[in-house]
Amino acid sequence: MKKLIVCILVCMLVILSTVLPISATVGSKNASHPLTMGNTLYVGGSGPNNYTKIQDAINDATNGDTVFVYDDSSPYYENIMIRKSISLIGEEKNTTIIDGRYGKDVTYIKCNNVTISGFTIQHDGETSDWDGIRITGNDCIIEGNIIQKNDIGILLANGLPNINPRGHRILNNIIQNNQNIGIISVIGGSNFTISGNIIAKNGGSGIALAGTINSKNNIVRNIVTDNNHYGIWVLGNLNNITENTVQNHKTPRLMLRFAAGITIQGMDNIITRNNLINNSRQQAYQKVDGINRNEIFNIIKENNVWDGNYWGEPLTEPKRIVGRILINAFLNLGVLWLPWTTYDKHPAQEPYNIPAMR
Repeated sequence: MKKLIVCILVCMLVILSTVLPISATVGSKNASHPLTMGNTLYVGGSGPNNYTKIQDAINDATNGDTVFVYDDSSPYYENIMIRKSISLIGEEKNTTIIDGRYGKDVTYIKCNNVTISGFTIQHDGETSDWDGIRITGNDCIIEGNIIQKNDIGILLANGLPNINPRGHRILNNIIQNNQNIGIISVIGGSNFTISGNIIAKNGGSGIALAGTINSKNNIVRNIVTDNNHYGIWVLGNLNNITENTVQNHKTPRLMLRFAAGITIQGMDNIITRNNLINNSRQQAYQKVDGINRNEIFNIIKENNVWDGNYWGEPLTEPKRIVGRILINAFLNLGVLWLPWTTYDKHPAQEPYNIPAMR
């Protein structure tokens, strides 16, 4: 009987010895582990191997790494060049300062898939055309920064549709007190998301999707206030301009061009659920490609959609939007600007609650 019991116990131990490792293996495969994307290099702070310059850490980084910058050694008087797909993260945006006092772009991104977050980026030069952040790569994220006191805050110099399936994401930044423009796209660019930013007190426009009519398929949602020229200027097609507060764009004295809240030069754009408040002109609507001399009798059709915007006061009738259309004149006589009118058929009766920093 005892031998039988011993045999049974031995068999059970053998079975358990084979089952437990399998169970442990299954448990480890299902366990949740943090995912890492490369190494982290530290700048500033008191670590024994920390870098003193941001550029030195970037030079030693490889694709997928993170460069983390402490604020106790701020400001960092540098002009940063990024040629690797890395994340550049500051400890706190108000106190981690990159100051490009040497008169170049403060930060120049020359590759794809770069993230910059948590900095004040300022002082690209007193009398130059440099930028706070210049991007010639694609699919970059600029999030949670203060970008100020540059010529242009953020310049997007790439992002053409055939090489840019996702587009840059400019999110939750404060872009202020730049001499010229807050954010500008200069070669067209598509599939951008510009959302949750506060863009204020820039010398020119707040946001300009400019350069060519290749600017398309972009989403713009922001607080845009107190700029000297246009709040939002779109030269392009198929853009979604929605949930913006655009206010207090006033024409300075002796300035020939009037300030305007939203200006559209393109087709098939959607402009909806925006607050347009206290601008010299709420809109400066223009259509850039009309009819040519071989199509002089064609019917011109409106393609942009203005709908559900708040125009600074409750309106009981559709809001009339007056602009101009460019027509190539008959018999090669040049071009003509003719009056053009469209309507916001369902104007909002009160302003929308549109929070910045989403």
